Amino acid sequence: MTSLHRFPVKSMRGERLTRAWLGPAGVAGDREWALLDDERHWASAKTNRSRWRLVDGMLDLRARTAAEVGPTVVEGPRPAATTAASDEAGAPAVVVVTLPDGREVTAGTPEADAVLSAHLGRELRFDHGDDGHRWGRHHDAAPLHLVTTSTLDALPGPDGSPLDPMRLRPNLVVAPAAGGDFAEDAWVGRLLRVGDSLLRVTERTERCVMTTRAQADELPHAPTVLKRIGRANEACAGVYLAVVEPGAVAVGDPLVPIPG
Repeated sequence: MTSLHRFPVKSMRGERLTRAWLGPAGVAGDREWALLDDERHWASAKTNRSRWRLVDGMLDLRARTAAEVGPTVVEGPRPAATTAASDEAGAPAVVVVTLPDGREVTAGTPEADAVLSAHLGRELRFDHGDDGHRWGRHHDAAPLHLVTTSTLDALPGPDGSPLDPMRLRPNLVVAPAAGGDFAEDAWVGRLLRVGDSLLRVTERTERCVMTTRAQADELPHAPTVLKRIGRANEACAGVYLAVVEPGAVAVGDPLVPIPG
């Protein structure tokens, strides 16, 4: 595994980890929070009439985990899979949101609701855990998302450089031992061993306009990204996964497809 990512708040930029715990809801603390409007739509960098509401400026915000709860480990020794507690229990982790002007607020507080409502121009409040729906988190179609470096290489920009993985917002980025472009497509239905966890690849990930959005001063608006994915691979890039056996993972762990 070449990199490991967590997005503590839905549709905000996230944080890069060196190690983490994968449980039934994916990376511990991933998409644990979202902003909810007064019509009970979740604020997003894309739109969906029944669930997500497009709110400009979401990707200008960054969320980071300031204090860990449960078995997630960002630094320090690797947790033992046999002794780590479930990440589904206990209080949510403390998540700090940084605004473009440098101000910071803590997710789930009245101050954060007021500051982000004023910044984004509509009444919003932090929502934790999605009321137990969708793995108890604010995920789209699965609790975990993976992309290979072969897919990033197959979608180069105008300068020939690989696609930045943050366009796709994966949890796991891995370098496949073989398989060519879009190597992960061939893994649908298979089991994968990564670190102490066992994962099942459930389906390919169909991309949306969110891949084109600017992300503060880190990624510019890129209107051709979605078209490139559409031409190259039927608008799919990456795969969704379910966690079959929870466990610790770390950058550098090999990905091992299970025969069968």
